[in-house]
Amino acid sequence: MEKEVLTAKYQSVSLNVTANRIDSYRRKDEIQNTVRVYDNGKIGIAGSLGELDENALTEEAKKALGYGIEYPCKLEAAVKAVDKSKEIVKLQDFIPAMQKLLDRLAKECPKFAVSNKITLHHHENSYKNSRGADLFSVTDYLEIALLFQNKGGGNLYDCYYGGGNITEYDEDSVVADCKKMYNAFYNPVDIEEGEYPVFLIPEDLFSTVGKHLCAPFYASGGSLVSGRLGEKIFNEKLTCCNDKNPDTNPYACFFDDEGQTAPDNYRQPLIKDGVLTNVLTCKGLSQSFNLPDAATGTAAYDGVPSFGYEGVWLKPTAKSARELAPEKAVLIIISSGGDMTPDGHYAAPLQLSYLVENGEIVGRLPDISVSGDFFKLLGDDYLGTVEKPFFPSLPDSFMACRMKVGK
Repeated sequence: MEKEVLTAKYQSVSLNVTANRIDSYRRKDEIQNTVRVYDNGKIGIAGSLGELDENALTEEAKKALGYGIEYPCKLEAAVKAVDKSKEIVKLQDFIPAMQKLLDRLAKECPKFAVSNKITLHHHENSYKNSRGADLFSVTDYLEIALLFQNKGGGNLYDCYYGGGNITEYDEDSVVADCKKMYNAFYNPVDIEEGEYPVFLIPEDLFSTVGKHLCAPFYASGGSLVSGRLGEKIFNEKLTCCNDKNPDTNPYACFFDDEGQTAPDNYRQPLIKDGVLTNVLTCKGLSQSFNLPDAATGTAAYDGVPSFGYEGVWLKPTAKSARELAPEKAVLIIISSGGDMTPDGHYAAPLQLSYLVENGEIVGRLPDISVSGDFFKLLGDDYLGTVEKPFFPSLPDSFMACRMKVGK
C-alpha cells in the first residue's frame, strides 16, 4: 500500500474599502489536509480541515478503498523546497499604508469613488509520499482589486485597477497607474470599425478558449485541436504554459496536487513555439486517454484528482507595446460575456477599453466589441506578448492579437 499526504495552509488579511475608506478587515486562517492511499489499482481518499491527524485520516482513507475507485499509483521521490516568502507590507503597517494609498487616490482622482478589497496572502503547501517525496512551497503576495465609480454616474463601477499577484509594492507606482487610468477615462475618443491590434490579459482569452486544451474535451473529439498533439498549428512566436512558477504566479506552488513538477522552470508548455505539446490532465486521465503526464493535476482536499490550471503564462516576445502595435490599437480593461462558438468564432463585448497610439494610452473608447477566429487569433493574427507595458505597478503581461472591432 502506498500513501500521499498533502497539507495546504492559507492565511490572509483582507481590507474592505468603501468610498475611499477602509471600513472593516477580516483575517482568515485555513488548513486543508489530504491523505490518499493506493492498493490494487484503487484509491482511497480522506480530507480534513484544521490541524493534521495523519493516523486518523490514513484509517479513513483505507476504509474509502472499499468504494472501488480505480486510479493509477505513480509516485515519485523528489525532495525540494521553494521559499518565496517576503514581507511585501509589514502586517502592523498594512491598514495605515493602504489608507494612505486611498487618501492619495482620492486627491489624484477626485471624480472616482473607490471601493472593493485589498488583501495580503500567505500560502504554505507540502506534499509527502511513501516513496520518500518531500516537497514544500511558501509564497506571499498582495492582491489589490479596486473598483472606480464615476461619481454621479449611476453605475456600480466604471473602471477597475486590479492585480492579484503583486510581490513588489510601490505606492507611487500604483498612484501613477491609477492616475493614468483616470486621465484616459475622462478623455473620450473614438475609433472606426475595422481590424486593429487588441491588447488583452492572456487570462481574458484563455478562460474562454482554454477548454480546448483540457484532456476530457480533447479526448472526446470535441476540441478544435483534438488529435493534433505534436503538430505546429499556432504562431511560432506563441509559447503558452500552465504557470506554477512562484516568481510569476505566487498564487500557485511549484508542484501540482499529485506531487509532479513541470520541467520548464515550473511551467508546463501546452503550446511551445506554435506546437501543441500538452493538454491539461492528471495521472488518471493521462492513463485513461493515453496522454502525456503534464503535472497539471488538481484536487479538492477530499476529492479525486482531476485536471486543472493555476494561471496562463505566455512567453514575452517584445519589449514594448509600440513594438507590437506602432499604429492604433485597443486596450481591453473590462470585458465580460465573451464566448466562442463550436467552430471557433470568438467574440466579446467590452465594458471599458482604451485607445492606444504609438504604444501609449490616449483615451476612453465608446462601447465596442472585438471578435476573431480561434486559429487565427493564436496563428497569423497573434502579434506577441509584452511584460507590463501599460501599468508597471501590476505584474500582468499583455498579449496582442489582430481582431475585428465593431460597434
